[in-house]
Amino acid sequence: MRMISEIITNALNYLRSFGYAFEGLLHAFKEHTSFKIEVVAAFVVIITGILVDLNRSDWLILLVVIFSVLIAELLNTSIETALDYMAKEHHIQVKVAKDVAAGAVFLLSIGAVVIGTVIFWPYILG
Repeated sequence: MRMISEIITNALNYLRSFGYAFEGLLHAFKEHTSFKIEVVAAFVVIITGILVDLNRSDWLILLVVIFSVLIAELLNTSIETALDYMAKEHHIQVKVAKDVAAGAVFLLSIGAVVIGTVIFWPYILG
């Protein structure tokens, strides 16, 4: 009986963690303009992919790139939030850490645009 109780408790805790994840996504979407812009861009890219009838391999590449950008933005937001909480005063190392995290998202976003262009180019040209 104790084993069943532990399984149920673990399952409930696991399900609760999904709630926390959705709260985090909702917070990022509501409070962070960059994430909101990237989500809208992702939807535009997905709709465009549907309209041009992307093949399976192009879809896989595109989805990996889209999710990579969104995940990087969420990690950047987490880093910035934690650093803002820990360092109430301006500190050069905090600035460097935040700038590097933002730079990673920027670099990934440039790569995403290049990859998206390479994928969509043949479809657009006909």
